[in-house]
Amino acid sequence: MCPRTHQQLTRLRAERKAQIIQAALEVFVQKGYHAANISDVATKAGVSQGTIYHYFPSKDALFLAAYETWEVQSLYGEIQQALDDSQSPAEQLRLLAQTVADRMTQAAAMLPANVEFWSHISRNEAVRDGFRHLFQAMRKRLAVIIQEGVARGEFVAVDAEETATLLIAVYDGLILQWLAEPRSVNWADISQTLSQVFLHGLLKPSGEA
Repeated sequence: MCPRTHQQLTRLRAERKAQIIQAALEVFVQKGYHAANISDVATKAGVSQGTIYHYFPSKDALFLAAYETWEVQSLYGEIQQALDDSQSPAEQLRLLAQTVADRMTQAAAMLPANVEFWSHISRNEAVRDGFRHLFQAMRKRLAVIIQEGVARGEFVAVDAEETATLLIAVYDGLILQWLAEPRSVNWADISQTLSQVFLHGLLKPSGEA
């Protein structure tokens, strides 16, 4: 058998690292940061504890890597990709609501990750910085849509940053309600209702200058 090339080894290492991170994310969501340990992650990933320490020097380092993976896979990341600048501001906000509904339905098992990482915002500076950048990026993206709607005369005059912050807060609050009482939140229905209520407050009445 021919020895593996450098490119093959690099790919295999990247795949193994991703495998460990995904296992860690699932373990942290299931058990929480404090109850989880490296042996749990090793069992989940099907590797030895030594292999994990080869890639990550500590549980903290592994937790942060899991957080970064979650951030990329998160609802906010998907919204960023889904929004289309060619659509009107109102259409983009409707698309946002649909994207939220689809994402929440498809990835319901991972929603507890939000709370697990939220709980570390006040205690872990790296996680706090990550969330700050995430919220800032999402808030800025939504604010641009709202500002455009105001500039085009489609929306009433509002503070775009505050309105974007409010919209993000509503969805984060819905995640908490869903975790406490899953049957109380039908994501498809509630996202449609939210977009209707939100746009009703933003859209200018027909004929108003």
